[in-house]
Amino acid sequence: MLRNNRVYRFLRAGVTMLVAIVRYLALRARRWIPGLRPTERSWQRAHRNTGRAIHGLATNLGGAFVKLGQVLGARADVMPPALIEPLRGLHDRVPPRPFAALRHHVERELGRPIASVFAEVDEEPIAAASLAQVHRARLTTGEAVVIKIQYPEARRLFPIDLGSLRRSVRIVRWLARIDLRPLADELAAQIVLELDVAREAASTDRVREAFAGQPGIRVPLVHRELSTDRLLVLEFVEGTALTDLDRLRAAGADLRRIAGAVADLYATMIFEHGFFHGDPHPGNILVSPDHGTIVLLDFGLTKELPPGFGDGAAAMIVRGLSGDLDGAIAAARSIGFEATGDPEAFRDLVRALMGDNDRARHALDSLRAASVKGIPSDFAIIGRAFILLNGLSHRLAPGERLIASAVARRLMPRVLAAGAAADALRSAPGAIRDSPAAGLASAPASSPR
Repeated sequence: MLRNNRVYRFLRAGVTMLVAIVRYLALRARRWIPGLRPTERSWQRAHRNTGRAIHGLATNLGGAFVKLGQVLGARADVMPPALIEPLRGLHDRVPPRPFAALRHHVERELGRPIASVFAEVDEEPIAAASLAQVHRARLTTGEAVVIKIQYPEARRLFPIDLGSLRRSVRIVRWLARIDLRPLADELAAQIVLELDVAREAASTDRVREAFAGQPGIRVPLVHRELSTDRLLVLEFVEGTALTDLDRLRAAGADLRRIAGAVADLYATMIFEHGFFHGDPHPGNILVSPDHGTIVLLDFGLTKELPPGFGDGAAAMIVRGLSGDLDGAIAAARSIGFEATGDPEAFRDLVRALMGDNDRARHALDSLRAASVKGIPSDFAIIGRAFILLNGLSHRLAPGERLIASAVARRLMPRVLAAGAAADALRSAPGAIRDSPAAGLASAPASSPR
């Protein structure tokens, strides 16, 4: 009862953030006091305590705070390892609820007794997260399925949590001069999408159909006749989550090959299909028992891009990495960016997006130097996906940027083809010179470094 109280949730979140701020401000102040300067061990302890505090907040209150922990825990590329280690369990090991507490909710959504649909339901969930938990089951017709149950109070509590988070962000900005509003905005947008279970079902079907017949990629089948606005029944697919690296290593899985397969999957979805899964944290990606297939789960956060947007984004990334700054900025402007400052700073932003840890740590400075004021909303979720993929790549092969390199290799032919098409348009009689393709080829592309 207490965890559902508005005042308690706000105070609990506020105290957790305030303690973390004081912890880091105290360490920073000690740098100026001889004999009390913080050691590396002091910083690691502070990071670990902060990670544990956020984990405790998430597991105690659930809701948006689980999502906050998941976002931070996926940033292995830039966040201190000691801070994210306690948060990694939030991707697939959030404390679940007893199935008995959800039984009536499930039957209300089905409109009939559970036994009339399922021959058996495993009451021990296989996953639990901020919005829902997942149980294995078997239909009366014999098929193995999973049931994703959205918590009954989720739609009521998330506005409260977001309000608490925004108030806490204002406090942090006032006390520590750290602006976390973009993080709060990202969480709000993500949660609104993930609350729509009917949209998730449609997105799952769409991606499954897009990869139908393609080996190496699998998306579960949705049982539409049993799914509702708060309940999703899906085909059960066997696999090991990328959160369980020890199990994959013990089984002899090639983690570098897996990273390349994930890169190919996302390059295809974003830059070819124009519709993609926007939440590639390790708990949403499975590897089949034979290690030959990537299984993609949880389509609550998906994005459809406007026509031509993928070409522009690809050109921006490849040209920025290759040193063609004029071409990168021209491509960025063609998809809605406003960048009027230092071109080198803009390239640093692109490199940070593609997993350069040194650039990522100074991304905010690069953003200011490049005078990037208008980041198109269609690109924001691409950026988020790449940030999560960079974190995943770092876990699979620390320091190698395998996913970013593989994506860049996949994009190069597409960018060269777009440039050739633009040249043909410009040279043709009566060519339309302001077409999207023409805006992507302001300079020749070279190979990514």
